[in-house]
Amino acid sequence: MITLEYSSHFLNSRKKYLKNNSVKVEKVIKALTFFVKNPNHPSLKVEKLVNSSVWTIRIDKGDRMFFVWKDKNTALFLDIGKHDKYRNF
Repeated sequence: MITLEYSSHFLNSRKKYLKNNSVKVEKVIKALTFFVKNPNHPSLKVEKLVNSSVWTIRIDKGDRMFFVWKDKNTALFLDIGKHDKYRNF
């Protein structure tokens, strides 16, 4: 099973991303639940960014969660939001 850790930036971004939107809350919970149980679950479309140590998890068509592997069983989440945020990494 995978252990999840969250950066302070992720927590702040998540608060803004989820604000007053129960549909997004459900999607994020579903994605994280799948990730903890099976990080290779097909619906997550986990992919590594080119020339980076950062990986992404698909929340829906336009939104992603960004993370790095601290070790083989621990993921540190860095950011959440629009797909275009990948340019920050």
